[in-house]
Amino acid sequence: MEFLPHTLTAQQMYKLLIGGITPRPIAWVSTVSAKGVPNLAPFSFFTVASANPPVLCFNPMSTDKGAEKDTLVNIREQQEFVINTVSYQDLSVMNQTCHSLPPEQNEFEYAGIETLDSTIVKPSRVKQAVVSFECRLNQIVDLGNQPLAGHLILGDVVAVHVNDDAIDNFKIDADQLDAIGRMAGSDYCLTRDKVQLMRE
Repeated sequence: MEFLPHTLTAQQMYKLLIGGITPRPIAWVSTVSAKGVPNLAPFSFFTVASANPPVLCFNPMSTDKGAEKDTLVNIREQQEFVINTVSYQDLSVMNQTCHSLPPEQNEFEYAGIETLDSTIVKPSRVKQAVVSFECRLNQIVDLGNQPLAGHLILGDVVAVHVNDDAIDNFKIDADQLDAIGRMAGSDYCLTRDKVQLMRE
């Protein structure tokens, strides 16, 4: 079947995108509002943008009503954030931070998540995260203000934290990371089955 985006609703196009581009890693992003309220939310439109300089990117899309998410608002105002990885053991508690809470409510407290202070940026890290990347805002690429519009955030990595037992000679142990991937609907996948393939 062939689909032309201009003939589809935003929701129909969204379903094709999230169903066809899987699995997607999850950025569990912590920010702080201008009033000092911590925020934590997961985003699966996420990847590495550059290794040198180290830049990560993720996309907190507008809601289905066109509103900006608290994460985006906080980063616009404060210019800092932390991207925490999500392991299988954290799937349930991560899901609690998906809820649309009022801006004045702290998701860390709501979900009972412990924090660690960051080294350089103001937002806290997720204590149980195997890897956390402290970031400063590089730029935001706004792709509109309509419902489900993208707001691509690029962040310069200024510090990286890895659990001591999950790294050896700069190689992160995939089994210790135990990352999960986002699929369509309510589906997630594990990364425990791996295939090694050497380049010829």
